[in-house]
Amino acid sequence: MKKIHKAEELKNAILELEAKKIVTEDALKRQFHETIETFKPSNILKNTVSEVAASPQFKHNLLNLALGLGAGYLTNKIAVGRKAGLFARTLGTALQFGVTSLVAKNKANEENVGYKKGGLLKRIFSRSTT
Repeated sequence: MKKIHKAEELKNAILELEAKKIVTEDALKRQFHETIETFKPSNILKNTVSEVAASPQFKHNLLNLALGLGAGYLTNKIAVGRKAGLFARTLGTALQFGVTSLVAKNKANEENVGYKKGGLLKRIFSRSTT
């Protein structure tokens, strides 16, 4: 701060500080209201869901899950059929679980090793021919 020698300089310095105080208080109030708005449970949930949904890894994992579940369900329906007994339905459910796990595991391995899309089918057919 500069040194004040006259009464008029003192009045000007006081006016400047009061104006600065008002601006600072307004900014602080605005920031407080923004913080309160950010920490409302509905906004926290909304922001979290939007961040998760925007994540490409989440979308990829969701796709892998859907493919695994679809393959398992389809396998169960093909293997068991409609009019199966308790034993056949139990085996079908076990088969469904196995296929679902296999597809999900192979998708996870492809991501870790860096296979291209369609790599699972290529590996299956290449194994059967060798």
